[in-house]
This record gives sequence, structure tokens and C-alpha cells, in this order.
Amino acid sequence: MIGEGVLHFNVTDLNVTVEEGIKIKWQEKEIDSGRLRINLGKPGSRAIINYETGQVNAEFRAQISFEEIAAILDDMGADPALTAPIDAVIRSHGSVFEDHSLRLAGKAELGEHQLFDPAETRIEIRAPSQ
Repeated sequence: MIGEGVLHFNVTDLNVTVEEGIKIKWQEKEIDSGRLRINLGKPGSRAIINYETGQVNAEFRAQISFEEIAAILDDMGADPALTAPIDAVIRSHGSVFEDHSLRLAGKAELGEHQLFDPAETRIEIRAPSQ
């Protein structure tokens, strides 16, 4: 066992790059997003580690940027609201290991955005396999 008790903390950094991007279905077509970046957005990201159960719960207030799609739309003169980062709240849960590393998975709720309808857009973050 790695310890006892519960640790509450604020998340102060999040910097994720997904080089291979994701597939996006938009206007009945599937397109490749290109590189995707996820960074902290508005204040309030926090987490709880329960060392007795080995479980972690985290909430990240994030911004998701589709840099390559944004660059293409900018070049075409699109409305800047289409290329703005997407505000999201990612709620994750998972495990804490002996070395204090975390393995998290969760789902994101998107804020309003002109390119993606929050009611029709699903983002799921899967924990990496070990």
C-alpha cells in the first residue's frame, strides 16, 4: 500500500498533444483533425487521490485546440469563432500507483462552439494500456 488518507489538490498544468489527431464526423463526412492540443482553460481544475482505495477522481477545465483545422479555416477567411479553442470539462477517474503516477480515463463535456454542437459531440479519454 502506498499510504493512507485522502489528498485534495488543484491541477495547475495540463499540456497534452495528440499528434495523430482524431476522426471527426462533420456534415456527413469523416475528416482527420490533424494535431490536437489540450491545455488547462478556466480556473477550477482539481483532483482527489484516495490512497486507501487507490482511486483518483479529477476534473480538468480544459481548452481543446484543433490547430490544423483552425489554420485551414483561417486561410479561407472563416469566422474566428469557428477556429477558437473549445472549452471543455473533462471528468476522469482511475488509479494511483506505488510511484504516485496516475492512470485516468473519462469523458468531456463541451462548451458552446460554432463548429461542434455540444449535444452531438462526444469525447472519451481512454486510459493507456500497460
